[in-house]
Amino acid sequence: MFSRRGRLCDQRKHPEGWHVRIFVEALNFAAVRHRTQRRKGRSGAPYINHLIEVAHLLTIHGEVDEEVLAAAVLHDAVEDVGVTEAELRALFGDRVADLVMCVSDDMALPTWERKLRQVEHAGSLSPEAQNIKVADKISNLRGILTSPPEYWSLERKQAYYRWAREVVRACHLANPGLLAMFDDVYASGLTCLVQEHRTT
Repeated sequence: MFSRRGRLCDQRKHPEGWHVRIFVEALNFAAVRHRTQRRKGRSGAPYINHLIEVAHLLTIHGEVDEEVLAAAVLHDAVEDVGVTEAELRALFGDRVADLVMCVSDDMALPTWERKLRQVEHAGSLSPEAQNIKVADKISNLRGILTSPPEYWSLERKQAYYRWAREVVRACHLANPGLLAMFDDVYASGLTCLVQEHRTT
């Protein structure tokens, strides 16, 4: 829980409740920090929906670790809303911060290099970080299919799908169920994109 100064109370002082509360605290933090952010798709869904979906995908594949789920809802906080590594460590502890930083891009790099680094580095991530990565890609592929950015051509959508597959292929330590779900979403999504393009 947060103290009057806005910091999560020291886990050493609250060992029994720490793991019970940390996910809800992270979710609330993410909701506040992403409150003005919307998904790029036509529907303009609140960005928090994506973060919740990533955590939900983990839970339906057996993840019960509150710190991993906290990292899941915080996974875009550094990239998108300027949360710092120090802030994450102070509020949520080293493990959550480490997981978030592992799946965060260096936004100072050009887009092409960030994408290349994701492919190159995915295989060296921990199983927990790989699971967050795969769940994130599943959510993104679903979003491109159901509510794509209006300015994205079929070719750009297909290129994102192919790149996401390369990232996920490197996640050899990820949950097999998540990997199978990604394969299903990838295959069915590509088919739907082509069919949709033919009818427009």
